[in-house]
Amino acid sequence: MMWAFVMVGTALATGVTHEEVNCPYGEGKVRRYHKVSSNNLGGYDSDLARYSTRAQFREFAVSTCPSNYFSMLGKDLDLVIPPEKAPAIDQAIAESRGTWTNPDEPEVWERYDTAARISAALGRDPLAVADLYLQASWTARDHAVGIYVGGLNGPEAAKKILDIGAKELKKDLTPEATKLLRYNLARVAHRGGFVSERDAHLEAFLTLPNLTPEERQAGLRMQHIATVIEPALQARAISALKAALASGGDSQRLLQARYQLADLQRRIGQNAAAKRDFHLVAQSGSASDDVRALAEFLLDTLGG
Repeated sequence: MMWAFVMVGTALATGVTHEEVNCPYGEGKVRRYHKVSSNNLGGYDSDLARYSTRAQFREFAVSTCPSNYFSMLGKDLDLVIPPEKAPAIDQAIAESRGTWTNPDEPEVWERYDTAARISAALGRDPLAVADLYLQASWTARDHAVGIYVGGLNGPEAAKKILDIGAKELKKDLTPEATKLLRYNLARVAHRGGFVSERDAHLEAFLTLPNLTPEERQAGLRMQHIATVIEPALQARAISALKAALASGGDSQRLLQARYQLADLQRRIGQNAAAKRDFHLVAQSGSASDDVRALAEFLLDTLGG
């Protein structure tokens, strides 16, 4: 049983170009990137993160001004910033930088956090803010799990692989095969949002005696991203999604938002809340067939 995984940043890079534009806030120029080639053949995750079999364009989508760390989606860089918003923007940047590991060299998900805080300060739609936090969590996940070249289409496909993997682990495998299988199953489980399986496979992987220093570091990095970095970003996405849903409505976009809310709650262990929201999606006549099917499947995995 084999999987073809590669890590982000290989020769399979998504095609991008860039241009230099004026930063809409402060001084100087900033790079705005444009996607020129990509695909959706890497599949999708339970929270609807989609993958190219190349690197993901979301790595490039947020532009950050070098002079002041002002961050915004590249497609929004032509926005005119009202002068009266300056204090709120400065506060948003400062609060975001206060959470960065290195306040002078932000990770891509930290720059998304800045963009989300700035969007909120500008009074943008909570769905737009939620999407920035979702994208932030997905960029972190990209660095944790890499790319599944064969495509991994949703949580049901992930669950099937996990079930097959559990049977494979009962066989008399070589130490190298066991190591590869454990690591790949942890990746699959994380993409599917199956937290207990992910943690079990990662912990088993990290106790193996035949890991190289690089392999151990990769496992520890996945563990840190999956249990610390992503959940913090998902918690902010949950808050924004709840704000967006508070006004009511039953459009397909809002039902997708409710589905994503349910899945994020499932991923961080809020299973009772997840079940409630999955039920609402599954029972809605307005949800798309795909979203309703996902809600029903994940509701079943939670015991209805």
